Amino acid sequence: MNETLGQIFEKARRSAGRSLQEAEADTRIRARLLQALEKGEYETLPSPAYVKGYIISYAKFLGLDPEPLLGLYETETGRAARAEPVRLPEQVVAPRGTTQHLPLRTGLAVIGVLLLIVAAVWGISRALQGPEPPPPIPSIPEETGTVEPSTPGTTAPGLDNAEAGEDEDSEQQPGQDAPFTLRVVIATDSASWLRITVDGLVAYEGTMAGGQSAEWEVADEASLRIGRPPAVTVYRDGEPVEIPPGDPPTLELSVAQ
Repeated sequence: MNETLGQIFEKARRSAGRSLQEAEADTRIRARLLQALEKGEYETLPSPAYVKGYIISYAKFLGLDPEPLLGLYETETGRAARAEPVRLPEQVVAPRGTTQHLPLRTGLAVIGVLLLIVAAVWGISRALQGPEPPPPIPSIPEETGTVEPSTPGTTAPGLDNAEAGEDEDSEQQPGQDAPFTLRVVIATDSASWLRITVDGLVAYEGTMAGGQSAEWEVADEASLRIGRPPAVTVYRDGEPVEIPPGDPPTLELSVAQ
């Protein structure tokens, strides 16, 4: 009686004194698949294309010629007369220490790059927006005494004509100039940094946003340092004032001008 393919494999393995586990480690084919091949249980094996690969690998492990064994498999299975469903082979156990490392490192690298991109976008947006503009510091106009008008030719009680004449001369001195109103307006689609000094005190320092405006009463002099001149319009008593060149430009205004 002719031996079957499975009997040939089992006999050769036992003659060589090798176990199914040793065959699995060498051929990287699961032991239960090799056992099914030895028992002729072809219906439990994957598609014939993979089984042929098993036969070749197992034959080389046992020192057998795979060609006649492949022919014997064709005869036993009668593949020409039957159509077997395609079945995926079971994957061989992967070598230790090589699984999951590459996907994990790749995932961490991608997360790191995404975090760097988010941080860069946030930093650029903060730089473009600039600091939040503080509210304008309201100016408090200096209190000035009110001079009561007097009728020409009359004198106040208790004063002689000479003293009254001296008072009239001092009130009419041309060197005393009136205070003026300083107004700053920012273009609606822009912003600018400003440092404004009124009568020797810093009235405002910071960034004004588009559409903002502020005004102060100037009794003596005012100084303006302007970060972005095209976005700023300066008014003196309602009249626009030309901003001089500079980096940054400084505009000086006084009641004597």
